[in-house]
Amino acid sequence: MIYNLDLFGKKIKEIRKSLNLTQKEISESTYIDVVTIRRIEKGKVIPKFDTLEILSPIFKEDLIALLLEYRFDDYSVFYEIKNRIESKLDGGEFYTLHSEFKELNNLLSSTKNMYYKNLITQLILLTESIILYNDNPKNNIILNKLVEAIKITTPTFNLDDYDSFVYSSMEIRILMNMAFVLNKLNHKEKYIKIMEFCINAVDTDDEIYPKLCYNLAGAYTRNKDFEKALKFSIMAIKSCQETRNLNGLSLLYYGKGIAEYKLNKEEYIESLKTSIYLCKAFGQDKLKNTIINNCKEVFGIYL
Repeated sequence: MIYNLDLFGKKIKEIRKSLNLTQKEISESTYIDVVTIRRIEKGKVIPKFDTLEILSPIFKEDLIALLLEYRFDDYSVFYEIKNRIESKLDGGEFYTLHSEFKELNNLLSSTKNMYYKNLITQLILLTESIILYNDNPKNNIILNKLVEAIKITTPTFNLDDYDSFVYSSMEIRILMNMAFVLNKLNHKEKYIKIMEFCINAVDTDDEIYPKLCYNLAGAYTRNKDFEKALKFSIMAIKSCQETRNLNGLSLLYYGKGIAEYKLNKEEYIESLKTSIYLCKAFGQDKLKNTIINNCKEVFGIYL
């Protein structure tokens, strides 16, 4: 379900101020983190229903019913395209994203609601940047498009001051992709710092969390810090299991297996085989072949 989180957040802030309450006072009364309250008011997160239930008595209003007033009824097409894009990214099918890019542009032309148009435009820019990155990752145009995307919902964003803002899950996704480009442009330390900031800015049940863990694990593998690489791989797998999010599990078990191999842990072969089994189950033939070839050519592991 998609909601106009910007307007909902402004309404929450308006109610809070009318009651002469501060974010800190609400946090102390409900034991809900002040960061969560701030993110809700800034329209950066879809609040959980149990959070709204706890807040409702303080706000003297049914906040779940209030949230439902801000929902979009025609979100399904956008949601379906977004899910397809994520599935293709998890399967390494970057060259086929042009069809979703075209569909998003068609959806944009038929949408009148400005908030919804902003969400679609943001995803269009992110998708376009991924297509460009796949063609040539060392391209400053990609970084410019990602900055343009994040400024749709955070107009004052500045990459030099990225850690001063509160982000939505989609914005964290965009920031993560900025880090990828910076890494290819040899800003390796900034890449790690941004990724670590991102992982601390989201909840473990956020859909972007496993992707952040996977990429941090990859960064630590490249830095030969295999203990940290294994740690983040395990964290990502645990998150997927708890949220029943199967996206990316193939890659996560692959990363786990490589870290275990480098640490001389016998279970590495089981992790790598699990990765292959998952590729087969999800129909990720290209990814399966890539993993098999990488294991053989880079590590001398035959699966």
